[in-house]
Amino acid sequence: MTEPPALTVRSAACAVVALPVLWAAVAARPGRFAPWEAVGALAVLALALWLASRLPIVALVVAMGAWLLGYLPRAQVDSTMGIGVLAAGLATVAFLAGRHAVDSRHGAAAIAAGSTVSGAAAVAVTSGADAALLAGATTLLLTAVPWSVGRYRRRFAELVAAGWERAEQLETAAEQARARERALLAGEMHDLIGHELATAALQVGALELDPALAERQRAAAAGARRSVTAAAERLADAVRVLRSAPADPAGSLADLVERSRTAGLDVELDGVETGLGPLVASTVRRVVAESLTNAIKHAPGAAVTVSVGIADSVHVRVENSPPERPVTTVMRGGHGLVGLSERLRLVGGTFGAGPRPDGGFVVVAELPSTPAVPEGPPAVAHRELAEARVQRSARTAVLVAVCATAAIGAGVLGWMVFDAATSVLHPADFARVTVGQSEASLAGVLPWRTRVDDPAGVPPGPPGSVCRHYSTHTNPFDPQRHELYRLCFRGGRVVSAELLERGG
Repeated sequence: MTEPPALTVRSAACAVVALPVLWAAVAARPGRFAPWEAVGALAVLALALWLASRLPIVALVVAMGAWLLGYLPRAQVDSTMGIGVLAAGLATVAFLAGRHAVDSRHGAAAIAAGSTVSGAAAVAVTSGADAALLAGATTLLLTAVPWSVGRYRRRFAELVAAGWERAEQLETAAEQARARERALLAGEMHDLIGHELATAALQVGALELDPALAERQRAAAAGARRSVTAAAERLADAVRVLRSAPADPAGSLADLVERSRTAGLDVELDGVETGLGPLVASTVRRVVAESLTNAIKHAPGAAVTVSVGIADSVHVRVENSPPERPVTTVMRGGHGLVGLSERLRLVGGTFGAGPRPDGGFVVVAELPSTPAVPEGPPAVAHRELAEARVQRSARTAVLVAVCATAAIGAGVLGWMVFDAATSVLHPADFARVTVGQSEASLAGVLPWRTRVDDPAGVPPGPPGSVCRHYSTHTNPFDPQRHELYRLCFRGGRVVSAELLERGG
């Protein structure tokens, strides 16, 4: 996964910022959004976008100021236009500022201060608490959420960059392990072929010295011996530059297991490698040796079982139980399993390794009785696997975001319906309430919860009374949803019962 080109990001940001402003300027009724306002808004937002990658906090402050100047003149007469025209621009600038800011604390302080200033400015201009709450909450929503998403995007990009760097290092180390394994295999082939060539040279040399042969035949044998000897020397020269370590654990498979027992490993052997070709037998010993080494390092105290089965092909299985004690030190080393996978591939076999459900570990190898041509490419690169995981993670993140947004929206709508429906005082019940009526007599008439405790913008109730407010409509989206029934009590008696007709 790669970052989108900077030009594409800037183009998308400009489109998101400009389209709502242009739409309002073209489609709004005369007087709602003047052309000079559209030009001024686009200029300020363009400046904020330009500053977002250079001075992100300054860009955030400029965008918040532009939104507030667009909202305050319309707070009482056209709040929808005031909020919506520059909302996309403010959110986009906040996202880009969060994406480019180095220190998140300055941005958080700017957002908190901007929300506070928006609320205070709305109070100063409109003298209304509703406008102040709307201004502060909208500023906070349009900046805090996009800013947080931008910060996440920055951290994610940094994580991906670090992951690719680590993947490159691991890939290099894994390729080195594969190269070492090829070199070891080349060394073993040299040993086997060199032995056969040496035997052939010895036999041809015997013919060279055989007095029963004619001089011409002995000369031909001498030439053949020199050619075989030269071939062995060239083979040794070619492999010598590759070979860096002993290729084969010394001794047989039984000797290898016995040495592991002497070292303190609880290991049982079922099967032998006899009857196999030298290269296949060497590969079997390599698989077992590497598996036993890993068990000693990573599963101290665990019991190990080595199984070797020979039929049409050779099956090797090494598994250990969960460790009896945890490993207290981090074991660092080479890439033995990667090397084994390459070794099995080179001789035409398959390899697998992984944890067991009970916490143990198992290594499984299958190889032909005689070496075969490798099938398929080398093991899948770590980089490709990491890229696939990142892509799956991105798809999962998008799915989670969509589901979370839908859940939040459904939760808000559900709460609005619940809040209105559970606090409704029906008109017929309200009509039965009279001043002077006892509070106890209304026990089965009033709903079990109130709508609001102290609504703003309504005159106070009678002095010394406690007032309760109830919904007049079940539908929270009804045009008259802001109306409330208010009942005020003092001394256990109703002192006031009225309908509060509030504007939307």
